Amino acid sequence: MTPRQQRVRRIIAILKRTHPDAKLALDFSNPLELLVALILAAQCRDDLVNEVTGELFQRYRTAKDWTKLCEEDVRRINFYRNKTRSIRGSATQLVEQFRGQVPDNLDDLLSLPGVGRKTGNAILANAFAQPAIVVDTHVWRLSQRLGLTKKDEQDEIEADLLRIVPEKSWTRFCHLLQFHGRRVCTARKPNCPACSINKLCPKAGVE
Repeated sequence: MTPRQQRVRRIIAILKRTHPDAKLALDFSNPLELLVALILAAQCRDDLVNEVTGELFQRYRTAKDWTKLCEEDVRRINFYRNKTRSIRGSATQLVEQFRGQVPDNLDDLLSLPGVGRKTGNAILANAFAQPAIVVDTHVWRLSQRLGLTKKDEQDEIEADLLRIVPEKSWTRFCHLLQFHGRRVCTARKPNCPACSINKLCPKAGVE
């Protein structure tokens, strides 16, 4: 085991105690709802997405329903026109190619409009319980700050993290970094004195 792998395990153990409630911030009850929520959540606050989908999920229930999504129903979300097109396109493809079901493998997920590696991995991890590294803005920023990667591209960061994070902890690790990034190590001003892992961070005390 490399020193970096040992440090990751210590980081995970401490953050589990710091953020025992860490989980995906989006509300969903099935893979289709998660797909929609993730498309809407791009560059948008999770709490706003949850407010909007709370109503949407009552009206749109099947992939065929989502092919007819009205722009007006998601108008509160930024880039709502593009996101409406992506949701309609994904839903149409689900109906035509996947019998209306969200696929449970990355290659098929990546074929859907509006789905990149981050969204595809998030679906696998959270809807299908398949371990996956989801490189969102918090994972991207904190993995660099913690010295776990020197890369700047999402797929390269993902590859680095896959090598040092235990597979059984891939999904949990990302949730922990997401919560830590929102609550303590914020982009605007990291709260290093209150950080439970500051002794394991090479940039402790640096804003």
